[in-house]
Amino acid sequence: RVLLGVGTVAALFSRRSRVLAAVAGAALVASSVATRFGVFEAGMVSARDPKYTVVPQRTRRERREGRSPAERAT
Repeated sequence: RVLLGVGTVAALFSRRSRVLAAVAGAALVASSVATRFGVFEAGMVSARDPKYTVVPQRTRRERREGRSPAERAT
Protein backbone atom coordinates (compact mmCIF):
# COMPACT_ATOMS: atom_id res chain seq x y z
CA ARG A 1 0.00 0.00 0.00
CA VAL A 2 2.87 2.31 0.76
CA LEU A 3 4.45 1.65 -2.63
CA LEU A 4 1.14 2.29 -4.35
CA GLY A 5 0.67 5.57 -2.48
CA VAL A 6 4.22 6.74 -3.16
CA GLY A 7 3.98 5.78 -6.81
CA THR A 8 0.66 7.53 -7.27
CA VAL A 9 1.76 10.74 -5.59
CA ALA A 10 5.07 10.75 -7.44
CA ALA A 11 3.28 10.18 -10.74
CA LEU A 12 0.98 13.12 -10.08
CA PHE A 13 3.90 15.45 -9.39
CA SER A 14 6.33 14.19 -12.04
CA ARG A 15 5.27 16.38 -14.92
CA ARG A 16 8.73 17.64 -15.86
CA SER A 17 11.05 15.50 -13.80
CA ARG A 18 12.21 12.38 -15.56
CA VAL A 19 13.82 11.06 -12.37
CA LEU A 20 10.59 11.45 -10.38
CA ALA A 21 8.66 9.73 -13.18
CA ALA A 22 11.11 6.82 -13.05
CA VAL A 23 10.74 6.60 -9.26
CA ALA A 24 6.95 6.63 -9.65
CA GLY A 25 7.08 3.88 -12.25
CA ALA A 26 9.42 1.74 -10.16
CA ALA A 27 7.22 2.15 -7.08
CA LEU A 28 4.10 1.20 -9.02
CA VAL A 29 5.78 -1.85 -10.57
CA ALA A 30 7.06 -2.94 -7.14
CA SER A 31 3.55 -2.49 -5.73
CA SER A 32 2.14 -4.66 -8.50
CA VAL A 33 4.73 -7.39 -7.92
CA ALA A 34 4.09 -7.37 -4.15
CA THR A 35 0.35 -7.65 -4.73
CA ARG A 36 0.78 -10.52 -7.16
CA PHE A 37 2.97 -12.53 -4.80
CA GLY A 38 0.67 -11.71 -1.87
CA VAL A 39 -2.36 -13.07 -3.70
CA PHE A 40 -0.40 -16.15 -4.76
CA GLU A 41 0.73 -16.84 -1.19
CA ALA A 42 -2.80 -16.34 0.15
CA GLY A 43 -4.07 -18.87 -2.39
CA MET A 44 -1.46 -21.40 -1.31
CA VAL A 45 -2.39 -20.97 2.36
CA SER A 46 -6.08 -21.23 1.52
CA ALA A 47 -5.53 -24.40 -0.51
CA ARG A 48 -3.91 -26.12 2.49
CA ASP A 49 -7.12 -25.75 4.55
CA PRO A 50 -9.71 -28.44 3.66
CA LYS A 51 -12.52 -26.14 4.78
CA TYR A 52 -11.88 -24.02 1.68
CA THR A 53 -11.22 -26.82 -0.81
CA VAL A 54 -12.92 -30.10 0.09
CA VAL A 55 -16.17 -28.79 1.60
CA PRO A 56 -17.14 -26.58 -1.38
CA GLN A 57 -16.30 -29.40 -3.80
CA ARG A 58 -18.50 -31.85 -1.90
CA THR A 59 -21.31 -29.32 -1.73
CA ARG A 60 -21.20 -28.73 -5.49
CA ARG A 61 -21.10 -32.47 -6.19
CA GLU A 62 -24.07 -33.15 -3.92
CA ARG A 63 -26.03 -30.31 -5.49
CA ARG A 64 -25.23 -31.69 -8.93
CA GLU A 65 -26.33 -35.19 -7.89
CA GLY A 66 -29.57 -33.83 -6.48
CA ARG A 67 -29.15 -35.01 -2.92
CA SER A 68 -31.41 -33.52 -0.30
CA PRO A 69 -30.05 -32.02 2.94
CA ALA A 70 -31.29 -35.06 4.91
CA GLU A 71 -29.41 -37.44 2.61
CA ARG A 72 -26.24 -35.36 2.95
CA ALA A 73 -26.17 -35.86 6.72
CA THR A 74 -25.87 -39.63 6.34
